Amino acid sequence: MSASTLKQRGIFAAALAWVASCAAPAPKPALTASGTPAAVAATPASAAAPGAAARPAARITPDAPFRQQPPAAGPEQPYHPPHWNRFKLKNGLEVMLVEFHDLPLVDLDLVVKTGSAANPPDKAGLADLTARMLVEGTKTRGALQIADQVAALGATLASGSTWETSSVVLSTLTRNLDPALAIFADVVQHPAFDGKEFARVRDNLLTAIARRKDNPPTVAGLALAHLLYGAKHPYAWPTTGTEASVKKIAPADLRAFYETNVHPNNATLVVAGDVTEADLRAKLEAAFKGWRARHVAARRLPPAPSPGATKVFLIDKDGAPQSSIRVGQIGIDRLNPDYFAVSVMNLILGGGFYRLDLNLREGKGWTYGARSSFETRRAPGPFSAGGEFVAPHSADSVAEILKEVNGIRDSDVTDAELARAKDQIVKSFPARFATRASTVAQLVDLAVFGLPDGYWAEYPKNIAAVTKDDVRRVARKYLDPAHLAIVVVGDRKSIEGPLAKIAPVELLDLDGEPLGGAGEGKPGNKTASSESHASHDERRGR
Repeated sequence: MSASTLKQRGIFAAALAWVASCAAPAPKPALTASGTPAAVAATPASAAAPGAAARPAARITPDAPFRQQPPAAGPEQPYHPPHWNRFKLKNGLEVMLVEFHDLPLVDLDLVVKTGSAANPPDKAGLADLTARMLVEGTKTRGALQIADQVAALGATLASGSTWETSSVVLSTLTRNLDPALAIFADVVQHPAFDGKEFARVRDNLLTAIARRKDNPPTVAGLALAHLLYGAKHPYAWPTTGTEASVKKIAPADLRAFYETNVHPNNATLVVAGDVTEADLRAKLEAAFKGWRARHVAARRLPPAPSPGATKVFLIDKDGAPQSSIRVGQIGIDRLNPDYFAVSVMNLILGGGFYRLDLNLREGKGWTYGARSSFETRRAPGPFSAGGEFVAPHSADSVAEILKEVNGIRDSDVTDAELARAKDQIVKSFPARFATRASTVAQLVDLAVFGLPDGYWAEYPKNIAAVTKDDVRRVARKYLDPAHLAIVVVGDRKSIEGPLAKIAPVELLDLDGEPLGGAGEGKPGNKTASSESHASHDERRGR
């Protein structure tokens, strides 16, 4: 027998011995009154089942009485948002700082107060492309150099735009703040808008735009915006633009947009993290000393078209097993005094797991989820309600959405609904300040919309003050079932007839344009436009 075999048998024997040592010890014999072991009756081998192992008696641990009732809730603790400071650099750049010294991290968000709402009608996507290109190369750093240097620091750097802002965002370790800030300041002040990099970014964007038509929820959302705002309003077009508009944009357009809008007096830098005001101020003054203020003209958005009678706009997706439905109209702006009441009303209608979900998901089983929202901007943004519904019940789903809209207008919400909604908003409020990034986002709202510094401290009180009368009042004021645009993307042959029983139906293509060259129709207008389809394409920049 080989040495290796003997070694393996030795290991196996040792393992068996270890298992045996871990076996439960035999029970000790009971003691008599005198303290001597009592006799243990032997169990005849024949009495035990063949092959059965001896089983220890079951042990039952009685539950402790305190587990029978959950502990009473303690007193509710008020939440106070973190304190922040404001200061200005010599060039006019406003800075908002929240100090967090628990972790060695710093987040910065430079917010320029001009975004996609400033796009010319024929160049939708201009603000977004300009923002994207900020991190794609400077006069001294190429796109790959920026990416490599940021990665070497363990930092993240990104840029983008919203309707109201263009921004550059940096997150870095405190010890790397100086080199990371140098890159951050470089992309803000010295973008190259290189033609080669621009072609790459634009081609990637055009590919993403082309894929929109394969996504019915996206098609429905974009069509609704176009229907509500008409061709001449920036809100009518996606922030990333259309295929036609993006193809018209050149690097010179980006440079012009940047030179017009990206200046320190039109921006706010929001910082949250492990840095003191004195230290930060000194670093920022050095990093942005060459960035000069310039006049930035105020912009006024054109008025949105007047709403017309409720109408169904059907976009055919042949054979689709489900329909994407969006029911909407123009809602409120961010500074509307009814903002808090509308927030509560919308939550009860469908901003969370409330009426729309309880009806269409839990009650009917026609969808995985139905939602409603008010998107608030500097100018009134869209209200939308809907979701994705099984095709055979497309018209039924539209009818149920309209029923819920009418219901919250025509009768008071219940005490339970109101209490639950307000409780949900107020008790989830601290989560808005849970991280550096989320804290920055709240301060950005203050900067962009001109909200007072005490706004977030008063926010829970303003939500708690909303009454049932407030909810019904704002529902009647901002929800109008007689003037809704209803967009349905689905199988026309199976759903057009039932939809026509709800409201007149107009057919659109996948771009949200009327089929058959019927003209723009300026969705929502009481009188449809008779302009030709070719004329409409010309206005879109095709």
